[in-house]
Amino acid sequence: MILSTVLGMIALVIGLIIGWPVLVLLSIVFTVVQLVMVAAKTAVERNDVKVAKRLAAKQARHQPDQNPTP
Repeated sequence: MILSTVLGMIALVIGLIIGWPVLVLLSIVFTVVQLVMVAAKTAVERNDVKVAKRLAAKQARHQPDQNPTP
């Protein structure tokens, strides 16, 4: 995904150099979409870690005691 973002930025620079406004506009849109996708992926991964920790804590509370004392 980061490679796609870098390619979009390269296309943006090339479009600016050769003077193609349509390529520049499409490159800007593509790069923004890629950056939003990277940010969303990071947020989902962070949320997954938090949910996994909460789930592990909940399971630990609900498991019966492994070493019951008589």
